[in-house]
Amino acid sequence: MRYGTLLTALVVGSTLSGCVATSSSGRPATYHYQMGVSYLEERNYTAALTDLSEAEKLDPNNAELQYNLGRALTGKRRLDLAEQRFLRALALRPNYSEARNDLGVLYLETSRWDNAIQQFRAVKDDLFYPRHDHALINLALAYLGKGDHSSAMEELQIVRASDPRNPVVKVSVGRVLFAQGKTEQAVDEYRRAIEIAPDYSQAYFHLGLALMKQSKLSAARDAFKEVVRIAPDSGIGHSAMGYIDLLR
Repeated sequence: MRYGTLLTALVVGSTLSGCVATSSSGRPATYHYQMGVSYLEERNYTAALTDLSEAEKLDPNNAELQYNLGRALTGKRRLDLAEQRFLRALALRPNYSEARNDLGVLYLETSRWDNAIQQFRAVKDDLFYPRHDHALINLALAYLGKGDHSSAMEELQIVRASDPRNPVVKVSVGRVLFAQGKTEQAVDEYRRAIEIAPDYSQAYFHLGLALMKQSKLSAARDAFKEVVRIAPDSGIGHSAMGYIDLLR
């Protein structure tokens, strides 16, 4: 299993209820919606947008549809438009924690820490949200971005208590320790994460950064090489390896 740094919600695959209108192709909104969700699962964001946009013409006030449009736009890196769709989904369904979590992730990616914290706190308060641990980890990352290391660690310890072998938590704890200048402890967390999840590219990436700080350039390059092995298209992996080569 491969792990990501930011934890988004699962694709919502339910049908559009009560929608019988048809598009110019003669197909109902439910057809376009289900096709769009299928393309989302395949990460074919262009095709997903095409079908989801057709469904929207027929059912513009469906919260799940707006949410998945936001996800497709995020995949296309149109974050400004994605934000509008997530907000629209929440206007239609204020307790829609999946949309709120992904909106928070968008705010994380754009360094809007306070906005992200607001969204993740609301998701954290939703005891019925099935990915509660995701919200806590994301909340911790938002606190880390803001420089509130104690609050970040507090949220991570909650997840760690219930899931001590979670590699995402270990890397996140390592990132907080690294930010606090506790580099050796951070390295230990990253290595433990790799023991649990050998194909977790983010663990190798942050391990490489920590080893660089310790001036262990050869070991750092090996870590970044693993990033490229696991994720061949990783721009940061290739860039980090190139930077190491310049320093050696």
